[in-house]
Amino acid sequence: MAPTFYHYWPVPADKSESMLQDWKLRRQNWLVVLGILLVLGLCAGLIVFAVRANSKACKDGLLAEQECLNVTRLLELQLTQTRQDLLGTMDQAATCNQTVVNLSASLEMEKAQGQEQLIQKEELQGEIEKLKQKLQDALEEVERLRKEKEASSTEGETSFGSSLQALSPLMVPVYLLLGLIALLA
Repeated sequence: MAPTFYHYWPVPADKSESMLQDWKLRRQNWLVVLGILLVLGLCAGLIVFAVRANSKACKDGLLAEQECLNVTRLLELQLTQTRQDLLGTMDQAATCNQTVVNLSASLEMEKAQGQEQLIQKEELQGEIEKLKQKLQDALEEVERLRKEKEASSTEGETSFGSSLQALSPLMVPVYLLLGLIALLA
């Protein structure tokens, strides 16, 4: 048989049981002591936590946090309102810009129409001047014809000649009226 390198000391049977019981008892004592220490540590921690949680500084911190949250909510509401106001203002600005564009286009059209009317006015003034010149020439012709008629007529004028003389002063307004009608047409 092979040699053994370990050896158990012979222990009497009653002594091994008492050692086993001693060891169990010591283990239970240690567990109780550790349990008590653990409970005492937890109680001490809980007491420290309770004291700190109920301290003035902690209460002041909670109050400051509440105030901070209230101010934050108020600022968020103000920011939301400001954003809504900004969107409304931007809408109004876009409407105003569109109105300005429309008014600018309308103004340009009015300027163009004004230029056209000015050109037409100048053309009409030129035509009026031409018509005035024609009227002046016609009056001079009428005057010349009247003088010729007077020179060639004898003392006994016929009723036809006197009616022609009566019509010659009326011819000037008739020619003016005809000229204006021609200009307006």
